[in-house]
Amino acid sequence: MNDLRKEFENYMQDRCVSSCETEEDTYEYPDYVEAINAELMPPVKSGVYISRWDLKMVGDAIDASIAMDSRARMYKMLMRSVHNKETMGQLLGAFSSLIDAKTEAYREMMENYPSSAPIFEDKIQKAERVKAYFDEVLNTYFPEE
Repeated sequence: MNDLRKEFENYMQDRCVSSCETEEDTYEYPDYVEAINAELMPPVKSGVYISRWDLKMVGDAIDASIAMDSRARMYKMLMRSVHNKETMGQLLGAFSSLIDAKTEAYREMMENYPSSAPIFEDKIQKAERVKAYFDEVLNTYFPEE
């Protein structure tokens, strides 16, 4: 049995079979990528959950073809397609529309279940704050030329 184990270990070393190799992302992302990510992606900060399908729909809205992957990778792939103020404006507009659609469901819940209003009001306020932050990002990182 020990011979079999040694033979297997030698085979593994010869074939260099190890755990999955990780692909490190060496792309240099601008500062606004992390700034938007920090405000938009965590539901506790933005008041809404941005799913992988939501990211795919936002990508389709700006003609950026992104593959289904983890949310973090999809977000970064989406941001790679932004090269100018116009594209960034379209992207932030698509995110704003998505946030509006999600907060509309919150408003309906507030109407149907008035006792839940404080919970949903907090989420709506966070979502509105993020939308206002989009304008700030656009003006800060893409100033008028």
